[in-house]
Amino acid sequence: MRAKLLRLAAEKTLRIFQVDTFTNSRFSGNPATVVLDADGQSDATLLAIAREFSHAEVAFVFAAAGPDHDVRLRFYNSRKEAAFVGHATLAAHAVLLALGRRGLGVWRQHSGTGVIEVSASAGAASAAAQTLIEFRQTVPELDPPLPFKSTLHVAEALRLPATQLHEIMPARIARKGSTRLLVPIADPRQLDDLAPNLGTLLELGNELGAEGFFVFALNRNTDEWSTESRMFCPALGIPEDPVSGNAHGMLAAYLWELGQFGKNSASFIGHQGKQMRRPGQVNVRLEVDQGSFNAVHIGGTAIIVSEGTLAL
Repeated sequence: MRAKLLRLAAEKTLRIFQVDTFTNSRFSGNPATVVLDADGQSDATLLAIAREFSHAEVAFVFAAAGPDHDVRLRFYNSRKEAAFVGHATLAAHAVLLALGRRGLGVWRQHSGTGVIEVSASAGAASAAAQTLIEFRQTVPELDPPLPFKSTLHVAEALRLPATQLHEIMPARIARKGSTRLLVPIADPRQLDDLAPNLGTLLELGNELGAEGFFVFALNRNTDEWSTESRMFCPALGIPEDPVSGNAHGMLAAYLWELGQFGKNSASFIGHQGKQMRRPGQVNVRLEVDQGSFNAVHIGGTAIIVSEGTLAL
């Protein structure tokens, strides 16, 4: 027994955390796994860990490798590495804040899309769950509007009546580290009735060059407005994503190009996850200078659900 304990003690262990993001309530929002101090681990090991915790995407935290950033992150799902994952970014910084490894203010994060700024600001309380974490992204790219015939095929795969497609706003593919087809609908209540054929969506995604389908509706209330959405990513092995920060950044670019923002409303709240019983909220803020849209800030809160050690 003593020999076994000594052998286990000699094994390399990593600290691992389960974090719910875009929420301040446990068991809601979008879950992510965070693994600290992953320096020296092989790509095969990182992928094996992600497969072991396949219920959530995994953010691996590494020491900075240069003077232009403060922390380095790599992201994996159960199938492959991803260039950037918004909710896992929030999760990693929530853990670093909770452990005192970083403080409030701006940190520079290096990941597959380059170096971005991730800020943390205190909310109503000093607990990490009330700290707003925001990441800044340059403006996503938008493809031309999807041909209406192709949009009808997508609606059919979503089991969305064609009459519920938005009359004015077209479906468009957006690109920022990954690709999403943004599909506007007329009535947010229709989101409850979506029953996608994931096999057909996978085929359409391969044909169109979209890794996911982000279906959304606008809720307007004078100058204060919000969106409701659902997202399906069969190409990534994710039947439905509870809450996506990256997709909301893409949505900001889409709505800006359509002139949906007024002089005093360069922000909105994105609601997602209700249909999965994991409701979450994404704070979206456009960085606008003299009428030019320069960047988008995606923010939310996060809460640690569990922590432990991972033996290798």
